[in-house]
Amino acid sequence: MKTFLDFQTEVNAGKVGNVYFVAASDGYFVQKASELLREKLFGSSESRDNFFLRYADDTLLNELFDLCSNFASLFSSQKIIILKKCEKYSRKLSELREFVKKPEADTYLMLVFDKEYILEKKLDKEIDFYDFSELPQRTLYEWVRKEFENRHMQIKNDALELLITSVPSSFDLLISEIEKISNYDFSASEPVITKELILQFTGYDKEYSPDELIYSIVKKDRKKAYTIIDNLLNSKGLNEIYLLSIISNYYMDLISFKSKGLDAMDTRLLYQKYRLWGDRVKFAKNYHKLINIQSLEQSFEKILNTDKKLKTSMLDSKILMTSLVEELINA
Repeated sequence: MKTFLDFQTEVNAGKVGNVYFVAASDGYFVQKASELLREKLFGSSESRDNFFLRYADDTLLNELFDLCSNFASLFSSQKIIILKKCEKYSRKLSELREFVKKPEADTYLMLVFDKEYILEKKLDKEIDFYDFSELPQRTLYEWVRKEFENRHMQIKNDALELLITSVPSSFDLLISEIEKISNYDFSASEPVITKELILQFTGYDKEYSPDELIYSIVKKDRKKAYTIIDNLLNSKGLNEIYLLSIISNYYMDLISFKSKGLDAMDTRLLYQKYRLWGDRVKFAKNYHKLINIQSLEQSFEKILNTDKKLKTSMLDSKILMTSLVEELINA
């Protein structure tokens, strides 16, 4: 699927389509796309006179068709319509697709679907979507760096990687973190974002980060692991499900490195096939030999069981996570 950056390039070049199918996991790039279209078509990203934001769960399909067909105002028939949550039209998707085959010349329609729904229904095999939910790894790094540069700041490479890997996969959350960090008072010092500053803003002490927790578990340093899990859950108030997702990703990396020939694979292929890069590659390479595959499989089963209990049981989440750490050390 094409990304938002492809969409941006096309619109800036004057190649504006009447209908866009979009996959999204949050609203950040959808908002940016609407601003881009308003700038190109109306001359200002602030113009909202002929701009309509609708949601499929409170807009009947016939109402959408009428909105596309009718004039927007006495002064212009040109209009932009952003329709979110289009997966709500699942039972009438064929009718929607038939309608947009013959779009109104002055109507610019963006149909936004949940990314998980698209993958589940394999709609990307039938429809050309723009993927607004992610960027290629290198492009993502460049995008974050550029966001800081636009705010007259520089970010070091290790800080950049830590920020990206510490924030859940959401551009809304990522841009929020960038805004918070950009408001830091550097006083007389150079506005350079360091790894230590990222740790401070993401709520971790360097010695008590989720990374250090994983290292302690793998090294079977029980005392340190208990100290870190206590700090993360009770002092820093880290969400248990988020912490579990971090642990899960690390264990998936370790399991991936049990594949034959992975140690010799270059960084480009490691990212393309396994979405591994930077410190994650170093960790998996250095530690996967300490744990056999049977132990890793047992550990991952315990992680999945804990995930289920966190989401479906009334058991204390902090106790569940502390018990998981004990089980992983013993595996």
